[in-house]
Amino acid sequence: MTSTTATENNAAEQPKAETKAAVDDKPANATEDVKNDLDAPASPSKKPVVPKPTVHKADFEEDTVYLYQFARCPTIPSVSPFCLKVETWLRMVGLKYENVDHKMRYKSKKGQLPFVELNGNEIADSDIIIRDLSAKFEKDLDEGLTPEQKNVSHAFESMLNNHTSWVVRWWRYNNPDEFIQAAELDIKRTLNSRLPKGLLNLLFKWGFKSNVKQAIGHGIGHHTDNEIYDFGKSDLKALSDVLMAKDYFFGKEPHLLDVVAFAHLSQFVYVPFAGMKEWMAEETPNLVDHVDRMKRRYWSDWDEICKTLELNTHLPKKELTAEEIEAIKKAEEKKVEDERKKEEKKKEKEEKKKAKEEEKRKAKEEKEKKKAEEKERKEKEAAEKAEKEKLEKEKKEQEAKEKAEKEAKEKAEKEAKDKEEAEAKVKADAEAAAEKAKGDSAATETKDAAAPAVEVTVSTTTTTAEKKE
Repeated sequence: MTSTTATENNAAEQPKAETKAAVDDKPANATEDVKNDLDAPASPSKKPVVPKPTVHKADFEEDTVYLYQFARCPTIPSVSPFCLKVETWLRMVGLKYENVDHKMRYKSKKGQLPFVELNGNEIADSDIIIRDLSAKFEKDLDEGLTPEQKNVSHAFESMLNNHTSWVVRWWRYNNPDEFIQAAELDIKRTLNSRLPKGLLNLLFKWGFKSNVKQAIGHGIGHHTDNEIYDFGKSDLKALSDVLMAKDYFFGKEPHLLDVVAFAHLSQFVYVPFAGMKEWMAEETPNLVDHVDRMKRRYWSDWDEICKTLELNTHLPKKELTAEEIEAIKKAEEKKVEDERKKEEKKKEKEEKKKAKEEEKRKAKEEKEKKKAEEKERKEKEAAEKAEKEKLEKEKKEQEAKEKAEKEAKEKAEKEAKDKEEAEAKVKADAEAAAEKAKGDSAATETKDAAAPAVEVTVSTTTTTAEKKE
């Protein structure tokens, strides 16, 4: 019936790896024992011995319940369904209670949140808190229900505490960034730490991821995301079928199941995830109406809580003394002055940043300008060099052409001259041969005996002339 330490103190509410504290050896009903001791007559020979308080709230008020829970959240009074369950129950039964601003320093001896202190005694675990306080103050919400209705209530409370809640946790453990965004959490305030926000976010995510092992140990973590969300939808559908069109699960007035259901269903509605809120609006709208109905009836200060994040908006405001008013005034003035200085510092920082960026921009422009000029210079030099090389090439080609033409002309002239000289020589040789032949012919007439020799000579001369040509 009661949730375990891991259940109550899950990472969605306590994002740090926790070591289980030793369980207190006092029974949960030790409150009555202490009260009886105090009411017993004192011995005539001794002064009554007042037990030393074993609680954090040493200056407690009799029969006032002091509730220790997680910090407020901008979307819901508590992101822990178990804390929200206890506080809703206290409001519902009308017990006097006060939230203790323990700055996230304390947990119960069982290592849990929430826990309460009553008359110098601690009670831990949400179900045990409700059970013991119900017995102490005679506030049984299920009084009047039939045995069958009580059994139905018990079954669905166990389902919500030990099954449905794990669907929410599984998503939170595996999606810490989305969870922070959905809940609009300020990590520094939530964890009451002075560490840098970036480091806190990292530790928060690491703490959440480490809790995945809890889900695996529970059994639900062995399934896929869609299968786990389907488990949740089946639970919600069954709960919706029991509620039907009634205002509350067992009629016109709320009972304990309404408290437990409200605490868990609010997590789906006000810290939405994986489309479950939209699914509820479509498939189980009566559950959404139930949440809204409980909220209106018992949480009239819901919006104030989410806006101010104060723990005790339900308590009457105390009358302030002149000194307190003056102190508040000075604190506000200091806050305004600090904000002004902060704004000036921010403005100065922005101006320095802007000046630095402007300087950077100008340096960049100058660099780009020089780079462009250098590029232009190089391109110009390259173009001039190319033009010069082109002209030199054309000049060389022209000179080579002229030289070739000149050589060709000289060669042609030489060949023509050589030919002319050869022809002239041949002609001269021919004329000489002819002249000689003519002289030889005259001699032949006188010397007939020498005629064959002359013919041979002429013939030889003619052949030689032909070879020269």
